Amino acid sequence: MISSRDETTRHKQGQAQQSSYPLVPRRSDRLQSVRNTKKQKLEPDNAASNTVPLGNGEDSSSSSSSLITRIGIVADIQYAPIPDGYSYSGSSRYYRFALEAAQHAAQQLEQEKVDLVVNLGDIVDGKCQSIATNGGIPLPDVDEYGRTVGEQCVDHVLAALSPYKFGTILHTYGNHCLYNMDRPLIQRKLNIPFVQEPCGDLVGYYSYKRTAETGTCLRFVVLDTYDISLMQRCPQQSQKRQDAVQLLQSKNPNFPKLENSPDGLNGMAQRFVAFNGGVGPLQLQWLQQTLDQARQNGEMVVILSHQPILPGSSKPICLVWNYNDVLRVLRQYRDVVAASLAGHAHKGGYKRDEKSGIHFRVIEAVLENSVPTYALVAIHDDQIEVQGFGNCESAVYKLDHLTIHKKKNNNNNNNNNHHNHNNNNNHKNNISYNHLKRNDNFEDTATTTAVAELAQSNDLMSASD
Repeated sequence: MISSRDETTRHKQGQAQQSSYPLVPRRSDRLQSVRNTKKQKLEPDNAASNTVPLGNGEDSSSSSSSLITRIGIVADIQYAPIPDGYSYSGSSRYYRFALEAAQHAAQQLEQEKVDLVVNLGDIVDGKCQSIATNGGIPLPDVDEYGRTVGEQCVDHVLAALSPYKFGTILHTYGNHCLYNMDRPLIQRKLNIPFVQEPCGDLVGYYSYKRTAETGTCLRFVVLDTYDISLMQRCPQQSQKRQDAVQLLQSKNPNFPKLENSPDGLNGMAQRFVAFNGGVGPLQLQWLQQTLDQARQNGEMVVILSHQPILPGSSKPICLVWNYNDVLRVLRQYRDVVAASLAGHAHKGGYKRDEKSGIHFRVIEAVLENSVPTYALVAIHDDQIEVQGFGNCESAVYKLDHLTIHKKKNNNNNNNNNHHNHNNNNNHKNNISYNHLKRNDNFEDTATTTAVAELAQSNDLMSASD
């Protein structure tokens, strides 16, 4: 576990690699037009402090809660240097403007001095691999710095996000990231601390902890929903790819010829397509261990993933293959898990789990909006306030299902004299990899492959409907 760092160096510890390459020329005409004609959409949705269009709206004006942290969120930037286009379902996609939208979000979140920013995955689009075919000016296959096309495009987005310097950027990765980069490159670019499991495959899951001055601890648990997947897994040697092939063969009659097609699949079975993935047994064990530690420590937990987990929070075609396995673990810890935040489903969504009370929110995609779309989220000890910008829905989610962190806070309030804080630090921050052999230094271990101590399970993960 990492010791606390002062605020001036904290962001360097967890920040993704900042690009030293120049941002591609900005299309200021588009952003200026947005400012002139849709100015109101760049302001936070007024519903943020009163009601929630996506269910469970509450009046937050009378809340006496204590603020734990404020974070910014962007999802599915999916930048590509190509003209605007459309999704398979006919939704407009603003590939080039996504870069400006990301930069606008970073600038605003820096002005707000949010404690950290979360990128929920798909930082670039798969069409970066076919720029000329899609009407763009092709980039060199390998540029003067030795970067592939996908890496060049990722660096453009990292440069766009670079105005945010106040805190850490936590990244998840998605299918479009894998269309452009293998996992070692994702690790290097996005600072996702992949570990090598005994089977030899790399998996990127971790937790990040903050402790407020009030004593309330908040742990972000980042899941790798492409643990079991086809993408960037060796066809001959990867056990996880073999598991994915076996699953898709049994669930999707279109596989392998039309591996991304849900044709003929009904209801929840539509999720068994190749652009999705699943969570493996070792990661599920780690998740349970991490949540158990959070309960013992009296911590509040927020889950972060690229793919949505709860049916009803998005269309079935976007869900994690074995969402049941993940939900089974989360529901055991309803007293500490406040919410789950995801991307992947571009129109966004929300549902509260009836069995646990946990809030499952999908954040709207940057890519499919003609105005900068992102969220500023204030996490309190008794509610989460989502302040949406652009076309991101605002919301207030009551945390009336949580109990354990409140008990812990009461104990902390009775023992304030025992808390030690750095003189120049408002929060303590820790990256946790409980089950791994790592050094206590994130900068070192983020670029070093670690070996899981847990025994590998050979059972195919559960993915029943």
